[in-house]
Amino acid sequence: MDFERWKLFLKVAEMGSLSKVAVVMKRRQPVISRHINALEIECGCTLFYRTGRGVALTEVGEAILPRVQTMVRESEQIMMDIKGQAGVPVGAVSVGLLPSVRIAADFLGLAMDKFPQVTLHLTEAAAGQLAEQVATGRIDLALVLREPGSLGLTDEALLTMPLCVVGPPGDPITSQRAVSLAQIAGLPLIQAKPPNALRLHIEQSARRAGVQLTYGPQIDALATQKQVIAGGMGYTITTRMAVREEVAQGLLSAADITEPRMDLMLVLVRSNQRPATLAIRKIARLLAELVRKLPDAYIDDSSPSFLPLTIQ
Repeated sequence: MDFERWKLFLKVAEMGSLSKVAVVMKRRQPVISRHINALEIECGCTLFYRTGRGVALTEVGEAILPRVQTMVRESEQIMMDIKGQAGVPVGAVSVGLLPSVRIAADFLGLAMDKFPQVTLHLTEAAAGQLAEQVATGRIDLALVLREPGSLGLTDEALLTMPLCVVGPPGDPITSQRAVSLAQIAGLPLIQAKPPNALRLHIEQSARRAGVQLTYGPQIDALATQKQVIAGGMGYTITTRMAVREEVAQGLLSAADITEPRMDLMLVLVRSNQRPATLAIRKIARLLAELVRKLPDAYIDDSSPSFLPLTIQ
């Protein structure tokens, strides 16, 4: 059985045109037509009607389409498994990234160069959403934020991310180099609604320090938080990296929180819902190595966005 011809059958069925398939596959249309004719001869029946607008599946073609899709998918998976056993990373890997950790372009470029047979799917979302998707197996691995001391068995801590309090430009409190948690107790904080890893850490730190924080509107989207704060309607506590560009442009101001220090860990989490293929392991290692180099990439910043791990 010629699986390449059956894959061609699926492509023609999807596009409904021999000429379109020829363009996509960069092959001459007569070659495509000959392969389809040979397949029909082998099957002893017509699989496509030829129409003025292209081609359409016959009743037989429609009937076998689901089985052909399953057959081709399983044959491709077998080849991926064989290559994986042979030490060649191959297959699909889904990765979750945080909007505040801007590494997507560098990560994708490195992955495509090193592992050309791996197909990547990138998802960008808040840490809590990514952690949930990893736990349920919807994505294979992700970068999330964790409070120091709260690592899971398979979590890999990569970096420390300092927190800061953010306000409008020129604000007398957030324009300082550093502030204590007590100094911002009366400020209307605009944070995501619970459950949220960052907010949980903020509230636990405040309880330990004996500080009563004040909350304003609850806004989940960081981009919206920044717009509201730039308009002078409140403050937020977030990672320094999340507002680095806006602070540099003078759109926001941010002060480090030093009494007590409030840091989160940037952690790589992996799903246990399916086996960790060679491709998943290689992509995870590449991502971890790239993230650990971030402190050097921002070494000239007066207030660091990333720090090497200080808590294991």
